[in-house]
Amino acid sequence: MAASDALRALLTTQLDATVARRSHTEILREIPASAWGVLPDGLPEAYSLWQILEHMRRSQADYLRYCTDPDYTFSTWPDDYWPDTLRPPSDAAWTRSLNQFQADLQDAKALVNDPSIDIAGAIPHASKVGYHGTTYVEEIGSIADHNAYHLGQVVTVRRLLGIWPPSDLKEADWSAPE
Repeated sequence: MAASDALRALLTTQLDATVARRSHTEILREIPASAWGVLPDGLPEAYSLWQILEHMRRSQADYLRYCTDPDYTFSTWPDDYWPDTLRPPSDAAWTRSLNQFQADLQDAKALVNDPSIDIAGAIPHASKVGYHGTTYVEEIGSIADHNAYHLGQVVTVRRLLGIWPPSDLKEADWSAPE
């Protein structure tokens, strides 16, 4: 296996969250609408599930735009990265955010596995301004890292709200046999 193939496989695995943590599909399913805008007790600097989901969606989209758009402009922190409200404005807004997060994650994996891109190479229009790096691997790694961090928050919030785990969650493939 070529080094770039190994790197692509590693990044895809990290985006899929199949190593040492639950996948986004497991963590984000079966969240009742009544819980979307609730701040849990007992958690300093708490966010609602809506705020976390929408922040993940916006941030992931920003990383992807940086990788693919030569006319990328920096968004304003924190205003452009966090929603203004605890709750989604509608059920449709939650569904759109969740679907767009999943679609953008698929786009990130497609970028990783695009053979025309030197995945370890420089992003042609990258400027190393702000929090962004200059290579595809830095940005894709940041997506995986950022998603993992906030998906951990989702699990914590769900536990505090008494809605974890989802009813159909099975033992992870990587769990030790008894």
